[in-house]
Amino acid sequence: MEWTVAPKMRMDLVCFAGINLSGERKIVDVQVVGGRQGGDVAAEYLKSMVVLGPIGTRVILKTWLGDDWEQHPWRAVTVTAKHHYRTKEGEIGVRVPDLDWLDLPDARRTDPDMQESFAFAESLVEGALSGGWTFGRPGALKAKIKAIVIDRV
Repeated sequence: MEWTVAPKMRMDLVCFAGINLSGERKIVDVQVVGGRQGGDVAAEYLKSMVVLGPIGTRVILKTWLGDDWEQHPWRAVTVTAKHHYRTKEGEIGVRVPDLDWLDLPDARRTDPDMQESFAFAESLVEGALSGGWTFGRPGALKAKIKAIVIDRV
C-alpha cells in the first residue's frame, strides 16, 4: 500500500477486513510528527473503515497508482462539521461500513435494501467543490485499494 500523508496530520484510520465494520481490525495511528503506527494495511483488510480526526480530515482511497488515478475507481471521505459522529470518548469521525456504497456518516451497517452509490466526481477538485462529505468514481473498491492519501481540506 502506498501512503501519502500531509504534514502535521493527526488522525486514526480503523480498517476492517469485512463490511459493516466487521472482521479483522487494523488501526493506523497517524502522528503529527509524520509517522504512522500500526504498520501497513494490505488491500484485503480494507472493505470498511472508520476515519477519526478533526473536522477537515480527508482520506482518499485510490485503486490506481498512475497519474490518471481519477479515471479509475476512487473515493474521498471527509470529516465535516455537518457530517460526523462522536465516539464515547469524544473523538470526531465518520464511518464507512462498505467502501462501495453510500451510507450515513454514523452508520454501523450498510443497508442492502437502500444501497446507492456515493456521489460521482470527475476529479478530486470537482468533488471538493460539491461540498459533500464523500464522493469519487464509484466502482469496485473493496480489497482493491493501492494507495491512501491523508490530507486536510
